[in-house]
Formats: sequence, C-alpha cells, structure tokens
Amino acid sequence: MTKYTTIQSTRGSAMVAATLILSLTMMCTRPTMGFAPPNSFATQQKHLNLLQTTSILKSANDNSGDEARRLKKKAEQYRNEAEKLRLTLGLKRIEELKDDIQQFMSTEEFGSTEQEQKKFTELKARVEELVRKSVGDAEAEQLLAGLSSFSSNNSVMPVQSSPSSEVSVALTEEEMKSAISFVGSLPIPVKDTLAKAAGYPNYDSIINLEEFVNNLYVNKDASTEKLRRLYFQAFAKNIPGGADIVVKDSNEEYEIEGLSKAIQQQINDRMENSTRAMELFPRVVQDADEAILPREMDANVIFQLLDRTTFMAVEKPMQVEGGYIIRGKNKRKTATQLLEVIDEKLAKESPQWQESFQLSFVEIYADSSEQLFEDALLITPNKFAPMAPKLFAGVITAISLFSSFVYCIDTFSENEAVMQKLKEASEQATSGIVGAYDLTWFNELLVPMLVTLGLAQGLHEAGHLVMSWSKGIKMTPPTILPSQALPYLSFQNRLKTSPKDYTDLYDFAFAGPVTGLTVSFIALLFGLQLTTEVDPSVAQLLPSLPVGFITQSTLGGTIVDLLLGGGDGILINQDPSTQIPLHPIAIGGFLGMIIHAFDLVPIGSTDGGRMSQAVLGRVWHLTFSSLVFTVLFLTSLFSDGFNLLLGFLFIYSFTQRDMEIPCKNEIDRVELPRAVAAFVSWVLVALILCPLS
Repeated sequence: MTKYTTIQSTRGSAMVAATLILSLTMMCTRPTMGFAPPNSFATQQKHLNLLQTTSILKSANDNSGDEARRLKKKAEQYRNEAEKLRLTLGLKRIEELKDDIQQFMSTEEFGSTEQEQKKFTELKARVEELVRKSVGDAEAEQLLAGLSSFSSNNSVMPVQSSPSSEVSVALTEEEMKSAISFVGSLPIPVKDTLAKAAGYPNYDSIINLEEFVNNLYVNKDASTEKLRRLYFQAFAKNIPGGADIVVKDSNEEYEIEGLSKAIQQQINDRMENSTRAMELFPRVVQDADEAILPREMDANVIFQLLDRTTFMAVEKPMQVEGGYIIRGKNKRKTATQLLEVIDEKLAKESPQWQESFQLSFVEIYADSSEQLFEDALLITPNKFAPMAPKLFAGVITAISLFSSFVYCIDTFSENEAVMQKLKEASEQATSGIVGAYDLTWFNELLVPMLVTLGLAQGLHEAGHLVMSWSKGIKMTPPTILPSQALPYLSFQNRLKTSPKDYTDLYDFAFAGPVTGLTVSFIALLFGLQLTTEVDPSVAQLLPSLPVGFITQSTLGGTIVDLLLGGGDGILINQDPSTQIPLHPIAIGGFLGMIIHAFDLVPIGSTDGGRMSQAVLGRVWHLTFSSLVFTVLFLTSLFSDGFNLLLGFLFIYSFTQRDMEIPCKNEIDRVELPRAVAAFVSWVLVALILCPLS
C-alpha cells in the first residue's frame, strides 16, 4: 500500500509539473515576456545597450543626424534578432524538459526506486529554474505554489482516488440540468443530508442550486465519508433501538451489528404493519389479479410528483397486497386540494397513467403504537372485478326469484277457503275440462303483493342507478340474495370503480334503501287501510301472516296493532301461530320494510355499512360494525320462532362482510346533515328489526 501511495503521489506531482511546462510554453510565445538562456541573453543585452548608447550620443550631434538614424535602425535590427534568438533557445529548452517529464511519467512504476526519485528531484529543480527566470517573482511564487506536493516526501501528498481529481472538471449544461432535476426528485431527508455534506445547514438554505451541485461534484471524494457519517447518525436516531448505538470519537467505529439488528427489526415491523394496513380494505382489492396491479415504476410516477408543497413523503412507495402505499403528510389544506394538484400534474406528466391505475388518499393502521391510524396514498388498479363469477351470481338470482314467488303464494297457505278453491281448480284441470276452472280471483290477490315488493325494490335500484350515473360510479348488475324467512334478503350491487369521496359513497348508498323503505312504509299504511275496508267476500280469501312473524318488528307490529286492533295489544298478544289476514299490499309493504331495513344495517358493505364508512371513516366503521354485529347476534339468541336476524347474519357472513372499495378521498368526512340523516335511519332500522316484546 505504501508503494502504491508513493507512485500515485509522484504521478500526480509529475502531472502538475507538466501543466506548468505547458503554461510556460504559452508565456514564451508572447513577445512581452522575457526569457532566454542566461549566457546568450546577457550577451545580446550588452550589444543592445551599447548600440542604444551610441545612438543617443550620435543623435545629440547636429552634424551627425544621418549617422544617428542609421545606428538607430541597426539597433532595432539587433533587437529583433535577439528576440528571435531568445524565443528559439527558450522554446527548445522547454521542449527538452517536457520530453524528459513525459518520458519519466511513461515508466510503469516511476518514483519507486532511489534512482527514479533522484531523477524526479532533478526535473523539479529544472522546472523551478525555468519558472523563476521566465516570469516575475510574484507570478513565479503563485505558479510554484502548486509544487508544494512536488516533493520526495510522500507523506505530504494526500492519496486521491484518481490523479484527475486534482483538477476540477466543470459539468456541461445538460449534465447540470439533469443533476438538478435528479436532486429535486429526492426525498427531503436525502436532500438535507446532501446539503449538509456540501456545507449547507439544510436543503432549504440553498440559494444557488448550480453552485450546490457543482460543490457536490468537485468534492465528491471528500464528501463520501461525511455522507456515511450523516447517514449513520440518521439511522441511529430514527431506527428503534438506534439510540443505544454509540459513535466513538474521531475513529467513528460504528456498532454495525447493533445497527443491523435495529434495521432488521424495523423491516420486520414494517412487513407486519403493511399487512395490517390492508386489513381495512376488501378482498377484491387485496386479491386483485397480478396482471392489472401497479408495478414499482408505476408507483414511482406518483412519488416523483410529490414535493414539500403537496405531500411530504416519509418513505418510498411500499408494496402491499393490492398495490402500493406512500406514507407521509398532506401539505395542502384539504385532501381534495391535494388530489386535484396531483391529478393536474399527472395529466401533464403522464396522462396515460390514469387509464390503468388510480390514486386514493386513505387511512391505514399506523406503524407507531402512539396513534391508531395514519394518512397514506394508496395506488391501486382503477377497476375492481367482482369476486363471484357471473354464472354463479345468475344462478343465485334465479333461485331467489323463484323462492320469492313461492313465498308470496305461501302466504295464502293458512287460508282454508283459498286452499279449497285452489284444490278444486287443480282437480278440474286434471280432468281435462277446458275452461272449467278460473284463477283470476287468485291472481287479483297475488299480483298486488308481487307488484308492491317489486315496485319498492325497483325504486331502490333506480335510486342507486341515478346516483351512480350522476357521480360517475360504475356498478355490477344486482345479485338477489336468498332468504328462508323472507321472500329474498337483498339486491346486492358491487362497485367496480371508486367514488370520488365519502360524500359520493354516502349519496349512492343512502338513495336506494331509503327510497325503498319509504315506498314500503306507505304501502303498509295503505294496505292496512284497505284491509279494514275490503268486501267480506274478499276478506275470507286474504293472505295472512302469523302473529309471531309480525312481532319480529317492533315498528311494524305496533303499526298493525294500532290500525287493526286499536292499539291495546289484543291483536299482537295472541298465540304466535295465530294468522292475521291482511291485504296483499299490506303484506308486501310489511315484508318490503323489513328487507330494506336490513339493507340499512351499518355493517360490512351493505348500504348502511357504506353510510357508516362515509360518516365514521374506515377504521371507526370497522369498530362500529363489529359492535352492531355483536348486538344483533345476541338479540337473535333470545328471539322465538321466526329468527330473521340470525338468517340475515348467516347470509351476510358470506356475501357482505367486507368493507367497500377505497374512495379516492377517504380523509374528508361527510357534512353534518348527512351524518344526522344516517343516525336517524339507523334508529329507524333498530325499531323495525328489534322484536316486539
């Protein structure tokens, strides 16, 4: 190593000498600079002085004017010849010295032997002699200042990574622009570290970026150790357990093993937290097809658009199930403003990006135990395919429609008069007598019930459709979920694209079930009124519901008892199996009220769950949803006979237990009026679904 250091030191010094020789060559070609070998120059100077003196004496003589002019011309001729001789001899000597230095440098390991060191000292002396005799003292001292390392003492010359590092090579304009652009794309902590390595307090204190980049380039070797020290200090400060890692005095002996353990622990914690972060999102997001998932380069498109005026990222994009997340802090006043700024930049920088992916500002579980959740940017595909195959959804829908039709017919099964007439019609049909039987009377009773249920559900879906169209949300066709205790449980719609924010999600969820519930409630009141006014001949053919079923709803049972029994409880306090005849519209309204109330239950991804998520946020909705589920389950355990709640919870566990897909803005909550409306609707749901004691 010592030998190599000596060689490198001597080589660098020789290059300095060669540079000085080149400078002297340039100087000697200027006529204003004086240079000549000592002997020839002194002789010529004496001749010139003598001629000048003679010329002056002769010119003083008025009678010798012509002779004076002749001598003056001769003197000028001698001067030119002397100048020419001076330049010729000086350049020759410089060329000889330059050739000797180049020959000396061409040796593979020059300066490694005593003979080479002697030769090196001789060359140094010749260079010094030429410099001092070619220029003035002040300029000579300035030029020879670079020869302080031109010494045989190797300890004076610091070892550099490359001889060329002694000379500052300026960056081109294109390289400078590229470097400034790259530095601008770096995270703030990295920028501050580079600034400190270049001698600035922090990145914000830099006024001239070109000067900053040039300092980094020129001093890149000297800054390496400083950067290493700064980064280590940053690790020791920010990594859990890093405070116990000691930096020792000037030797800077780092406890690398301790640092590695701290880093590994942080990586393990981060991997665990990345999984927890995605627990708040549905399986359709986490299990998205890999072919449509964003890649690292897609996530970096967003990362490079972030700066200290938009979103202060604290880490690079981290891959999670379903996409990437970028943790950090919003530097805009609202989440809406942040997303608008990023969307504008995306439209300019990478307009095709949004054709495949979307950026959402969401809440995720925090890494630190000091807070429950934190804000993050989530990068996912911009379309979410439903998990259930279309064929399977179609089969379930067909089964549910058929069971709904059978359920409505079954409401006549306890009416003996109806069953007798249907039996007679069946026997006549079997006998083959054409036109012997007529079921018009039955259709006139069955159709109003089906129409009431269909109208309420149709307006429910129309509310979703209108809102999805106005908000730009794409959804799947509805899948009808079956139920044992009801004609059907619900019409399930899946969102294929994300709502803009929680307000849009709330409006989409609220419009459907509230419309259906309103129509069902009106139908119930109207049907009960028709029940009291129906003709006696028709009354004996009315469908019926058992008391035990009617009392499954506190609100519904109370309304039936109030309008038909006077409100004294005589009607609903009968045996649970007792049948209460009702007009088909009243039965349709009663069943529809319960069905749409189930849609408003604030759990999972039901319409009520979507409203809860919009009001409370994803994290608190999970807590509230779990609480509601527990209350409904415990309530179902104490219900007798018809257990509507238990059947609902069973179907829900398979179909709607996930939360909704992420909105683009999940930070800004809905306004107070919407939150109040949601609370009122949930109170109404509780009155409808809680059994009447």
